[in-house]
Amino acid sequence: MPAGRSIRIFLATGEVTGIRHAELVNWTGQAIVCPRTRLDELTRWNEEVNRPGVYLLVGAEGLSDREVYIGEGEIAFKRVRQHIGTKEFWQEVVIFTSKDENLTKAHVKYLEHRLIQKAKEVGRYKVVNGNDPTETALPRADRAAMEEFLENIEVLLGALGHRVFVPLVASPASPSTTDRFRFSIKGVEAFGAPVDEGLHHLPQLHRVAAKQ
Repeated sequence: MPAGRSIRIFLATGEVTGIRHAELVNWTGQAIVCPRTRLDELTRWNEEVNRPGVYLLVGAEGLSDREVYIGEGEIAFKRVRQHIGTKEFWQEVVIFTSKDENLTKAHVKYLEHRLIQKAKEVGRYKVVNGNDPTETALPRADRAAMEEFLENIEVLLGALGHRVFVPLVASPASPSTTDRFRFSIKGVEAFGAPVDEGLHHLPQLHRVAAKQ
């Protein structure tokens, strides 16, 4: 069973819809979540956002695919502000930086590449980046550290309500007969099994019923 995690979330104004500062206990990383309408308030968060980091511009939920743009910057907040006049879709930004000085430009470029790669693999959100950044060459130890940083970003972002990097739940390897649901219409049968996110389709059991 995976180890448990503890998360601390600070509501800057006491409002759940305002600026939030989030961190995993015993991790040097941190996340700042800010609505687009309150971006100017981030000028008071200099120590958290004016340093190397990666960020996600997240669009609103709707009937079409939810969109996300993933970027990096040596001064993360400066890069985010540059998108105000160029990208209209986003309503919220999540900035990830480190509380120490160990996150460098090379590190955040590596993270940007991996985050875009993983977001596209998962396919929950439509990634609107125009180009795919190349993977930055890092020493083996740095690469391992950034992969751990990446895992923590995924956990924290998911807990904040954005499951950009959470794989779509796979169907149970061997769902029991009692765990299956069956639906049949016009000779076509479909099966599903309950999972954490609801009812998951079991494509391997989908079939067209034989004609009588």
